[in-house]
Amino acid sequence: MLRKLTISAIKYRWKDYLILFSGLIISSAIFYLFETLATNNVYLHANGQLVSIIGYIFSFGAVLLMLITFIYINYANSFLLSMRQHDYGLFMILGARRKKIGQMIWLETVFVGIVSTVLGIIVGIGLSALMQSFVLKLFSVTAKHYAPFWGKAVIWTLFMYLGLFLLAAFFNTFVMTRKSVLKLLHSSQEISRHRIVWWKQIIQVLCGLGLLGTGYWFIMHPLVLKQQTIPTGLFTLSFGTFFLFNAVITAGVAFLRKTKNAKKGLRTFTLGQLEFRIHDYTKILTGVAMLFALALGAITTGIGFNNIIEKTATAGSAYTLGLVGPTAQQKKLVTALRPQKQVTYLFKSDQQNVYFIKQQFEQEKFEIPVTKKSTFTSVYRGQKVAELQKDPTDLMTAMGAKFATRHPHFISERAFAKKEGSTSSLFLFRTEGLTSKQAVLDKLVKSEAAKTTEMSASSQAAFRGSYDAFKVVKPLYSGLQFMGIFLGIAFLAMLASCLMFKLLSGAFADKRRYELLRKLGVRPQLLRNAIKKEVGLLFLLPALVGVVHVLFGLNLFKGLLGNPYYGIWIPFTFFAALYFGYYVGLVLLYQKIVLSEEN
Repeated sequence: MLRKLTISAIKYRWKDYLILFSGLIISSAIFYLFETLATNNVYLHANGQLVSIIGYIFSFGAVLLMLITFIYINYANSFLLSMRQHDYGLFMILGARRKKIGQMIWLETVFVGIVSTVLGIIVGIGLSALMQSFVLKLFSVTAKHYAPFWGKAVIWTLFMYLGLFLLAAFFNTFVMTRKSVLKLLHSSQEISRHRIVWWKQIIQVLCGLGLLGTGYWFIMHPLVLKQQTIPTGLFTLSFGTFFLFNAVITAGVAFLRKTKNAKKGLRTFTLGQLEFRIHDYTKILTGVAMLFALALGAITTGIGFNNIIEKTATAGSAYTLGLVGPTAQQKKLVTALRPQKQVTYLFKSDQQNVYFIKQQFEQEKFEIPVTKKSTFTSVYRGQKVAELQKDPTDLMTAMGAKFATRHPHFISERAFAKKEGSTSSLFLFRTEGLTSKQAVLDKLVKSEAAKTTEMSASSQAAFRGSYDAFKVVKPLYSGLQFMGIFLGIAFLAMLASCLMFKLLSGAFADKRRYELLRKLGVRPQLLRNAIKKEVGLLFLLPALVGVVHVLFGLNLFKGLLGNPYYGIWIPFTFFAALYFGYYVGLVLLYQKIVLSEEN
């Protein structure tokens, strides 16, 4: 009997559970995806140190995702329980014991956890297969030993998510079985309208502005608190946002209701709806605003890492590659790259020294990069021979590992001609668009490494220019980009689900109000517009606050991204499209419930 009641309850509210499932499935799928990289030790050890670093990055992302998911499950459970309280009260009236009610609550919560986690793992396996075929190529790492279905990832996902739901089940059972029958029966009739005394509003406004200002100041000056900047910022911004919504927006809605413009159409009704429930929405709007900031910030910084891959690489060397004694085939490949700069220096060498012609470096100066902090782009400055003699590191590393430890000497043409040994050449070139030219550059690196058998190919290929830095940076930053975008999508799904739960939980009560308006002769189009405005405002308020949080928060990434605001319209547009999609979906669901003519 208990199972039948549980299954019938879930069937009756399948739309509400579907919203919960959507957020949880996306969360558990992304967690599984991260774990396939973080826990696959065979893959990590077989593919070098860079891949191991990527595994560590995804481990950190998985932990962050779990923390946010814990908060999300708390919100989701509170909404589902609030909608089920009346049902539980009826069961008690009909003779059900509290113990049985507790078992029903426990079963419902665990059932939701098992189904969503299993479906999430299935979706995660699909994402992992996509990772194997496409994303790993984006990282420029091999897929050797990578497995879309990974046992450890399955175990960790089940352990973490089912663990969270077991905790939620025990908490739900403890809370609900201690409420009186009358409180359960009349839970849906409780009035949520709440007025704040004017002087308390002023205090809350001052506290909110003070906390927000303090949080923004510390974010703009991260060296003051150093490691404590992020937790301090989260604390001050969270409580500052809460006071902002609780005082300013409540007073703002009340003020708008008194203006002449509010008397037009159904604006009075819409503002009345908001005023009636805005206090009840304060906590959820605060949570959504913070999730919005985390989601948008994750996507923005993720895309930001992609934007600086080539900039970071070119900041290390003025030349893309250095070739010692280039062959005709190598020169042909270089011509295909359409280099912006190329130069050749003759040299002779022995076991300890390298001799260059001084006049060549005076005529065609060896260049080094100078990075502009404002745009994080590199310009190039020619070095004098005296500077090269003082610090020849860039020149010698451009020659490869074989010559890197030898001592350079800059001598006259006459002295160079008298030196024993064969004359060779160092050919340096610079080209743009390393990503698009990666295939040709890889051929050059392999052909250069194959010239000498004294060292391994990897040693020969190391430290020859900005392309080698590019090969190091791209997997790392691509991993951060990938993690940021997927975390942002997971956070977005959670915040949208929270808003959907809160709005749809009151939709059945609103149905009577809209039905009354329809009977009074209000056209359906006006009712639909009223719903769009009401839901739109509840979507817009946390979005505006979240955007401000992100604009300040990006300052924390100046050290990594140089200019974190560069190209910011790309992630903002992408995120706005996703957020708007959730808004449209919720409006359609809300309209279907409250404007339905079914009894």
